[in-house]
Amino acid sequence: MIFSYSSFFSIKHEDLKINFDQNKACSLDEYLFLTHAHTDHVCNTSQKTFATKETISLLENRYDNNKFNFIELEYNKPYFLKADFKVTALNAGHILGSSMFLFETNDTSLLYTGDFNTKDSILLKGAKPVIADYLVIDSTFGREEFYFKERSLVYDDLLKKIKQDLFENKFIILAGYSLGKNQEIIAFLNKYLNITPLVDKETYRYSKIYNTHNNNLNFILLDHNIYSSNVLVMPLSLMNRNLIKSLEHQIYKKISPYVLTGWKYSRGANLVNVSDHCDFNSLLDFINVVNPKKVFTIHGFTKDFADSINYKLGIEAQCVSSLNKKL
Repeated sequence: MIFSYSSFFSIKHEDLKINFDQNKACSLDEYLFLTHAHTDHVCNTSQKTFATKETISLLENRYDNNKFNFIELEYNKPYFLKADFKVTALNAGHILGSSMFLFETNDTSLLYTGDFNTKDSILLKGAKPVIADYLVIDSTFGREEFYFKERSLVYDDLLKKIKQDLFENKFIILAGYSLGKNQEIIAFLNKYLNITPLVDKETYRYSKIYNTHNNNLNFILLDHNIYSSNVLVMPLSLMNRNLIKSLEHQIYKKISPYVLTGWKYSRGANLVNVSDHCDFNSLLDFINVVNPKKVFTIHGFTKDFADSINYKLGIEAQCVSSLNKKL
């Protein structure tokens, strides 16, 4: 296999070229493997595109004029691209349908993680490492400063705060990413507080798709019905102090706003530090189990994390931007 990187990672095996989460259209004879449905990992192209059925559902819903030529992959079921070259989709624990890809030939193997999370949430099981010769690993939170508490502790703390907010008759806003985090928030409200929240249009659209894949989320579309619930789940990008003040004047209630993210910013709200990515130590633990000959870091703090792998684990590592190697 030959590995390469332009603005996305690629592998070549004999006459096959495979691109991962590419951000621009490529030749139709190149295969595209999509790890998940977040827009920063997707290009609307008519190339042969390999993904899980859940990712396919999300993308077909997102793009009205989609060009995708999808080939569905089942979790844990090998798909033979050639007689001596197979790929297996593995749960990535990031969002609905997210997958890692394990590629194997007769003499070598590579694991590509995409965005992944090894910790269980209300909705998803965490990703499990598998042994591979080479590892391409997401390094979004690849600095030692990033540490995330166990989700059960995060849930317990948030539950106490929301119960107090409700006791004080406050209106609660919870903001996260419309695809992934907001479905977890809805599940949390349903399960622990028996609350059916209002949700924005984007969150509503994705949540409906979650429910077609063995979930049972209860939510109400926000549509001039602000008094239908005491809780609103909305996109992180829309949260700001002006919105909070404006809504307080509209409904004559104090607002208790929360932002759920792995990043250290709150957008004028209370920060709940939780992520659908691995933190620094979880990344290192994952690498230890994979036990690769070499690691390539992609996305985020690639150089810093590669240096940490070299120093802390004694495993050769480099960022993908410097990669062009025949194996």
